Amino acid sequence: MTVTEREQNQKALLGLVNWYVESGVDLAIDDIAHDRYADCARELERTVVVTSDARQQTNAISSRPKQSGTKILPPDDAIRAARDRALSAANLDELAQCFVDFFPAPFRDMAEHFLLHAGAGSASLMAFESAPGETEERTGVPFSGPQARLLDNMLAAIGKSRDSARLAYVSPWRPPGDRPMTPHELAILTPFAQRHVELAQPQILLLFGEAPARAFLGSTDAVSKLRGKWFDISCGAHSLRAMAFSSLDAMLKSASLKPTAWRDLRAVARAFVETPA
Repeated sequence: MTVTEREQNQKALLGLVNWYVESGVDLAIDDIAHDRYADCARELERTVVVTSDARQQTNAISSRPKQSGTKILPPDDAIRAARDRALSAANLDELAQCFVDFFPAPFRDMAEHFLLHAGAGSASLMAFESAPGETEERTGVPFSGPQARLLDNMLAAIGKSRDSARLAYVSPWRPPGDRPMTPHELAILTPFAQRHVELAQPQILLLFGEAPARAFLGSTDAVSKLRGKWFDISCGAHSLRAMAFSSLDAMLKSASLKPTAWRDLRAVARAFVETPA
């Protein structure tokens, strides 16, 4: 090998290493291959669900344990594991602990805070948003950003408040850059969201944005096609009615969406009058 060839190889190798670093690679590959799927399955089997009488549950958990090493599950296995884990929770406290300990959950190791819900512990009205935003991630307080203030105003317009409604997220962790969830990510999170509703047992569910609508209605239609309609849904053994709205962020950015939301809120208010709690 000539000096020129050696220099070219060194430049090529250096360029490859730099590309790996820019792509986020931070671990060297061992001489022997690892079966990460098998490692992850064994880790999942070893996970112990802590019962509610052995812990104190809070709305926001910021000091959650970080998982060491690379842990992944095949897509279908992750979805099945999420269903099993969510169903194993006997109450809302156990659900929160099962959720925060579920390492295959999307965004779990990317966000600082676990923000599951705010508002009333039990209520006939429950509202779901996709995920916490920048303000929530920075403060560690669920439903504290500008979108939440809009939601508070919407609830007040129909005689409701955080004292009489339960507010929740499909993902209790903020996605990087507030990006939309992929179908696979949503499929993993949905069993926990549905179990949340089954255990909370509201009468009416308000779904703000595409992720909540898809999680509970199972529809891939745009929210614009779902608005203004009542949907009879079931979450486990609990049946209730749901209505889809544009996302709170979209309504903040486009005032033209608010008249439609007001019309639908009036329908929600009438439903409570027709069917008192």
